[in-house]
Amino acid sequence: MLENKTLKIYNSLTREIEEFRPARGRKIFMYVCGPTVYDYMHLGHMKTYVFYDVLARYLSYKGFTVYFLMNITDVDDKIINRAIERRIIVSLSKSEKKVGELIGEFQVGFEYIRDRIIELIKSGYVELYGHPEMRDELIRLERNILQADEEERKRYEEMYENLKRWIREDSLVKITSAGVKVVEEIEANNLKLDPIGLAREFEKYFKEDLEKLGINTITMFARASEFIDEIVELASKLIEKGYAYDTPTALYFDSSKFKEYGKLSGVDPEREYRVHRIEPDPNKKNDADWALWRKIREGYPKEPAWNSPWGLGRPGWHIEDTTIIIEMLGDQIDIHGGAKELMFPHHEAEIAQAEAYTDVKPCVRYWVHTDVLTVNGKKMSKSLGNYITVRDALKIFDPEVLRYWVLLTRYRHRMDLRLPFDPDPLNPIKPEHLLETPIKQAEQGLERLYNVIRYASSMPRDERYDEDSKKIEEELELMKERILEALDNDIDTARALAELHEYATKFFKYCQERKTINMQVAEKTIKVFREIGSILGILQKDLEKISDEKVKELIKLIVGIREKLRKNKQYELADEIRQKLKEIGIILEDTPQGTLVHIT
Repeated sequence: MLENKTLKIYNSLTREIEEFRPARGRKIFMYVCGPTVYDYMHLGHMKTYVFYDVLARYLSYKGFTVYFLMNITDVDDKIINRAIERRIIVSLSKSEKKVGELIGEFQVGFEYIRDRIIELIKSGYVELYGHPEMRDELIRLERNILQADEEERKRYEEMYENLKRWIREDSLVKITSAGVKVVEEIEANNLKLDPIGLAREFEKYFKEDLEKLGINTITMFARASEFIDEIVELASKLIEKGYAYDTPTALYFDSSKFKEYGKLSGVDPEREYRVHRIEPDPNKKNDADWALWRKIREGYPKEPAWNSPWGLGRPGWHIEDTTIIIEMLGDQIDIHGGAKELMFPHHEAEIAQAEAYTDVKPCVRYWVHTDVLTVNGKKMSKSLGNYITVRDALKIFDPEVLRYWVLLTRYRHRMDLRLPFDPDPLNPIKPEHLLETPIKQAEQGLERLYNVIRYASSMPRDERYDEDSKKIEEELELMKERILEALDNDIDTARALAELHEYATKFFKYCQERKTINMQVAEKTIKVFREIGSILGILQKDLEKISDEKVKELIKLIVGIREKLRKNKQYELADEIRQKLKEIGIILEDTPQGTLVHIT
């Protein structure tokens, strides 16, 4: 549907809400930073990806053609490390081994293999012989490091380093029962042990999760590993233009040569370098410089790697995105999205690389960032144990419930998942814990909106268009107008949902007072709720009506028994019946006129 009103959206680059005016008329080029595929998508990722899906849906609704590109980071140290860790577990499943044996087996250095063992100890998959308490100590210190002020953090970091020294080349490492289960899963599913194979596995999981969540607006995915030649070409051009320099360890971008570096985030790169610890290396000219191409270091894995004019190595993270955008979408795009935490240094580096290479400014017309998801006020992190995957959440909640919950908060606002306890890696979040969070309330809110469609579909209809029918139809049109105004105002999904609920209240009152529903009102209500729902990615499920006479009679019998229980004040048992029916898709809706029955 084409709407004439102009969308206004917050541009992180100008720090203002601006009218959205794409460069190519009705065609929009939009890019969003995708995942580094070494683990499952978690709820924090979901918050970001649901929003950009809604943004793309709304732009399409307004008549734009949206080319939505998302990258897949499949070349990254995290992926390589995870693959090596998986191989270590498999190796230890055959026999206990000394650290020195693992160094020889994987052809890496002591420091690298020690770091991998530490990660596996923290995960509970391996154990240092004679030190079963090491996992608890590592986790406690890591949590303290993350939460401490600068002075305390240094003390905890020193303690952490001392703990790492327990691991020596002659230390014996063994697999735990949890590690054995991982090996059984690897063998049962024929999972890959190489970095690219592991990346393909988690890319598949990521796309499966997107599909379940109804995130279906992405036009194309682009893997970093498939743009190596283009990355080398772009980096070579940056050298020619004086923006990059070669060192024994890496090819670096010279941040001092790009005078506008920091214009997106508004931070001092030198100060922020210390906070983010950007690639410390004595070979760099400036602390804030970043690697365009990393050369294979002694003692580190050699695969995957590619030849380049600067030696065997791998591309840096920032240049992967810049290259993909320029190659696939051109020198300037309309929208670049990603989480707020990527603004520095990742998006700053993208701007510097792109504008230095193309001389086109701005390389992105509208930078659109989402704020983070926290858990009890803390950023979601595996180190803190407050991490839960979308897959686990979907064991408890319908995908539309998760979308609805996310959209209750504006995309630029921080969102907090309140739990009744503070999780940690030794007491992590489990799927059932989510039943005690605002997601459960969101489920009830979405159910209320579905009840509007149920009422409109199943209540007795008539053709009597009275004053009440006229009034409720006017309210419906005003609601739609206000929702589109909310979405035009920087995609205010929270207000849009509030408008749906406000109409729902008036609609229920109309139905209860009238006892029947005007045919035209019913059809228009269903149409508008489905239409708005299609923008938000909710209210799209089919609601089947009861058709089988025997089923009707059985449900009528159960409803009758429940009514008797309620009259006898046996409310607990009556509520249990209602809940059990709901679990199998039969919804009982108590009204002053009696109990309405719906099947979902």
